[in-house]
Amino acid sequence: MPPWLNQLRQPKAAIIVLTIVYLVLKISIINTPSPEKPPEECIEQAGGCGFVFDEAHYVRAVRRMIGGEAANNEHPPLAKYLIMYSILAFGDAPFAWRLPSVLSGVLTLPILYLLARRLIGDSKAALLAVLLFALDVTSFNISSIAILDSPSLLFALAGTYLFISGRQILGTVPLALAVLSKTSAAFTALGVILYTSLVVGKSGEDTAMRISRSTRSVVLYSLLIFAILTAGLAVYDVQFRAFPQPFAHLDFILSYHSSLRFSCSEPHLPLYCIHRDDGGSTVVDLPLNWVLPVWGYSPMGFYVVTVVIDGREQHPILYYGIQSPLWWLFWIAAIYCLPSGVKNIVQYFRGLKTVQAEGREAVDTFFTVWVALNYLVYFPLAYLLSRWVYPFYFYFTLPVLAIALADILRRRDLPDYVTLIVLGAQFMWFFIYYPVRSEEHMALLRLLGLPA
Repeated sequence: MPPWLNQLRQPKAAIIVLTIVYLVLKISIINTPSPEKPPEECIEQAGGCGFVFDEAHYVRAVRRMIGGEAANNEHPPLAKYLIMYSILAFGDAPFAWRLPSVLSGVLTLPILYLLARRLIGDSKAALLAVLLFALDVTSFNISSIAILDSPSLLFALAGTYLFISGRQILGTVPLALAVLSKTSAAFTALGVILYTSLVVGKSGEDTAMRISRSTRSVVLYSLLIFAILTAGLAVYDVQFRAFPQPFAHLDFILSYHSSLRFSCSEPHLPLYCIHRDDGGSTVVDLPLNWVLPVWGYSPMGFYVVTVVIDGREQHPILYYGIQSPLWWLFWIAAIYCLPSGVKNIVQYFRGLKTVQAEGREAVDTFFTVWVALNYLVYFPLAYLLSRWVYPFYFYFTLPVLAIALADILRRRDLPDYVTLIVLGAQFMWFFIYYPVRSEEHMALLRLLGLPA
């Protein structure tokens, strides 16, 4: 075997190659779609402006910010700052809009590898986790367009890695930056702090001492994150004269998000409901529907171009928010990890054990806390408070779901062919729903009888 090929079998070398390939794929499509109109005509309108999904909100807001106007104040400003300075550096074009998300999505892969290796304690399992996540087409799409989620997830995973590596004070910085990019990352930060408080607990402590220690940890690190958050909001408010002080800005953000309520005129709980208003009817896909392999939500068309060739519809551009096999395997991870994770947490607070920082116990506990604060938290918000939720919110759950599945596939006595089947299914979904297709790509899909 050639030496270079043997090197690629090493997880670290494979991660480097995978990261480079991911970057090349993203850069190759970064300018698709492109606007048909000049930027100055795409501030008040979105049609013909080349926006994918919520780019219509954020890129237009950034253009106002470049003009010195506060805009899109209901969301924290950091990800929009990244887009703004990218535009100022490279010009107002899709390459500049999307570059911060692209780089964030690419850098997420090595950070996820470090985090997975730290939790699982196995480099090959960590590589498998990165592959599962990288081949999720919704994750690929979200980190290819100019929205808030990709930078926020990168900061969240970086902060998580620092926290579980014992550098909690330093880790508060990227966790705060995650919240400064997207408000919902506050749930993520809380989960990371809670998990770390379990791992650093000492044997011999009684229940009261453990609860006290965890409470002090949550309060201390939450205050540090809150301080960085308010400082970031203050910079924005001073620069753009948006609010007199950051607490007023924070109050506006919380009030805005608490007002986003749907009303089910045709309830189909627990899967979805129909919301009707003056703009027509909208299907609200509720959280349980996000992970169902049967009756799951219909793909969200972020940006779809349809052409008819020889009487058949084809899609040269197909940015979808769509489930992949990784989403459906949530149930396998839940069966393996949640009972053990809950048991570990209960026994910790009863003073019966400490939680290990590496291995199966760490993966189960970490998965339980992460899922509770990044996925299950949307159940009361949606079902009890009728707060709008969307399937792409599951993006934040996917990296840790990939870690849990990699640990299950590699270290829990499953045959190797199961891993190959899962990876093959992930790759097929990625190939079928890749967002920008060449003529050769679509021809091969037709040849295989797959949707083109």
